Amino acid sequence: MKRPDMTLLIGTSSLRDSPHHLRMLTVFFTLSFIAIFSTALILSTALSRYIIHQMMMRDAMVSSEFLNSIVHVEQAAPYFLGITDAPTPPDVQEFVSHVSRLPDVFRANVYGVDGTILWSSDPHLIGKRFPANEELAAAMEGEMQPHLQAMTEADKDEYVGFPPGMTEFMEFYIPIRREITGDVVGAVEVYKAPESLVSSMYQIRRMAWLGALAAGCVLFSGLAVVVAYASRVLHRQELRIVETERLAVVGEMASAVAHGLRNPLAAIRSCAELTLEDDIPEHSRTSLRDITNQVDRLESWIRAFLIRSRNDPASLSEQAQIDEVVRRCLDGFESQMRKRGITAVVQGGAGKAVAMAQSSELEQVLNSIFSNSIEAMEGGGTLRVGWTSDTQGRITVTVSDTGPGIPPDMMGRLFKPFETGKAAGLGVGLALGRRIVERMGGSLSLRNGAQRGVEVTLILPGQG
Repeated sequence: MKRPDMTLLIGTSSLRDSPHHLRMLTVFFTLSFIAIFSTALILSTALSRYIIHQMMMRDAMVSSEFLNSIVHVEQAAPYFLGITDAPTPPDVQEFVSHVSRLPDVFRANVYGVDGTILWSSDPHLIGKRFPANEELAAAMEGEMQPHLQAMTEADKDEYVGFPPGMTEFMEFYIPIRREITGDVVGAVEVYKAPESLVSSMYQIRRMAWLGALAAGCVLFSGLAVVVAYASRVLHRQELRIVETERLAVVGEMASAVAHGLRNPLAAIRSCAELTLEDDIPEHSRTSLRDITNQVDRLESWIRAFLIRSRNDPASLSEQAQIDEVVRRCLDGFESQMRKRGITAVVQGGAGKAVAMAQSSELEQVLNSIFSNSIEAMEGGGTLRVGWTSDTQGRITVTVSDTGPGIPPDMMGRLFKPFETGKAAGLGVGLALGRRIVERMGGSLSLRNGAQRGVEVTLILPGQG
């Protein structure tokens, strides 16, 4: 298997801060902004047009029902067919008077079945015909298509004589039907300048656009929040992958070293046992027993490490008594603490706290913590160790020292592999320790004490 390049792993920079990543985010947000607000503008325009069309259609339907009812009551259908000889028969006068008095109407034209204007509020238009009038042709087919018309240079011929200052009006053709057969016999062209309706239309457009703008802002903001959160998650995953690759290199190297140490350790233990069989002073025997005990402990660590490297599930099924693990770790550092003038204070909780962890792994984590604390107290001090259990079965182990504390520039790099503030340190102890604890289902955190020193909090899953 090809080993990762250590230089590449250690020098890997975050893609989150790269120019390419920033360009990608800029392009994404720009395209999203254009797509969201373009869609919102199109939908708001379509919605406002639909509502305005329905308002005009309703107004036209009311006028159509009103005028057709008058034609039926006055029996004025022959007038549209040109059957009567009188220009305006008496039975039609009531009809045209109602046409001229329709609300907001400034012009009305009454068309016969042949398209001739039979009556108009503008007398100059009576008797005229305007060819190529598609709206009139549609009305003669029984259709009614109201629309809002703006005065332009290409105005129709029948638009002459409008009141001065007229810029926008509503125009619709009302089909006039026979009462019995329902056949179309004529049409009434109505021009309206309803200020209230036009004002309502503008209000509807304004509200639709403002609503679309607000909805687009909310949608874009929500998208920005989701993208920002996803970017942070990807950034954390990226850092985790880099850290995993670094630790994989450490694990591969440590496995080779651990495997190579077993034979020399076995030879050291054999030599110590053979020497114990000789006639030597008692104090020498005590030192040799310490050697064999330390060799056995190292052998236990190496065995646990190799088992963990093979991802053996059995390594996660053991239990560790906190007080015994703490005692063994402190015994291992007894000579160092005595030389430096460090006093160990153990403050255990009530009862025996049992953690769901392998003793050798927990001992490895605590050894790394104790080692850092002891090295920090060069002129002596106090090392305090305590643990408590909560109602949820978790065990909290706290370790504090009276050293100088952690420099602020090192706070954010404590658990990064190969990041260390010690001249002879490797920067892998805390990183490996945290990974071990997290695999157990716990957590490891550090902070500076209230006055001085460092406080380490280790949370482990308890027996429950």
